[in-house]
Amino acid sequence: MDLSSNLSLFFFIIALLSPFGIPLGATFVIIAAGSLSGSIDDYFFIVTLIFFGLVLGDIAAYSTASYFEKAFAEKLQKNEKFEKKYESGKDLFYKYGAFGIFLSRFVLLGFGAPLNYISGFSKYSFGKFIAYSASGEFLYVSIYAYIGFIFKDSWESLYDLIIEFPYIILLILLAVFAFYQLKRYL
Repeated sequence: MDLSSNLSLFFFIIALLSPFGIPLGATFVIIAAGSLSGSIDDYFFIVTLIFFGLVLGDIAAYSTASYFEKAFAEKLQKNEKFEKKYESGKDLFYKYGAFGIFLSRFVLLGFGAPLNYISGFSKYSFGKFIAYSASGEFLYVSIYAYIGFIFKDSWESLYDLIIEFPYIILLILLAVFAFYQLKRYL
């Protein structure tokens, strides 16, 4: 195994915390993990490790929301308008929640954490939640780690581009500003 245990622990912790909605750049980390995989065995190890971290994080976020559901509902009952929206939202979630949970893991990446909480608050079936969540997380890790694994030779160039991108935008904005100032002057 080429990956050090500290690096593996780092990947696992990022995967464990990201389902809570903490902005840790999990997708970036998964791609980096794939690019650091020296062999196909390393790739499968990383995919498995990150997958279990994500699923455990999903379970923890769901359980946290489920635990605080009663206090959350009591707060909503104080305002009739919010309570009605909460109930209609629960109905909508029960109807389309499975599809949303599945897609939020690998396509609609920003919606995974909120749907973890909504699932717990609405007491959505834990079995369904874990089935759709785990299948989506598996696709998420497999796809993005594979992108890193395939493009590992150009990873440094990709990283440099990501780092230099804000400077390129700043130069473009300065050029546009200079153009308008020159146009106004002339």
